[in-house]
Amino acid sequence: HSGILNLAILPTFGTRWLMPMIPDFVESNPDITINFVTRVGRFDFARERLDAAIHFGLPDWPEADSTLLVRETVAPVVSPEFLAGRAIATPADIGRLPLLHMTTRPGAWTEWFEHQALSAPTGPGMQFEQFGTAAQACMAGLGVALLPLLLIEGELQRGQLVPAPGQPMQSRSAYYLVVPHDKRGYPPVASFRDWLLGRLEKEPAVLAW
Repeated sequence: HSGILNLAILPTFGTRWLMPMIPDFVESNPDITINFVTRVGRFDFARERLDAAIHFGLPDWPEADSTLLVRETVAPVVSPEFLAGRAIATPADIGRLPLLHMTTRPGAWTEWFEHQALSAPTGPGMQFEQFGTAAQACMAGLGVALLPLLLIEGELQRGQLVPAPGQPMQSRSAYYLVVPHDKRGYPPVASFRDWLLGRLEKEPAVLAW
């Protein structure tokens, strides 16, 4: 089971959720070297010379196996100062405020407003490529962000971000470990998948609101 594992990760999910656990994998599998690259969206495994990927989406990657890792719950959050300086009492009030958008999830706010039985506002808003940057902008008081609770656990616990009115919503998509068919039997991939599923069985990735 020795060898090299070339793994594609998502920027914020990889650094905030996966990376803190990686020392345990390295200790348990000292003969496997992991090389990390950042990728968002689908790509050609063979051309990129990658063995596996942690992907957010649906389990429909062509010619690959998708193993469910974590389902995602998103909710609107603001900085305490932003909340204190404005009258925000209901989900409808959020629609009149600056909304921070993720370029990778252009329909997220529309889906959330529909979840609250409201019409989504049509005005423009700031665009961000990564959740980490959006969270920083939100903490700076630039607006309301719709963020995965799993990825902002620290900010919520420290009080840097606080809930805005409205119900959390489970995303239609989820996080998957994706392995191309020709890498199914590659020992480093099998070791990583078994380790990751074992960690999730012991410590389910669930963050309650």
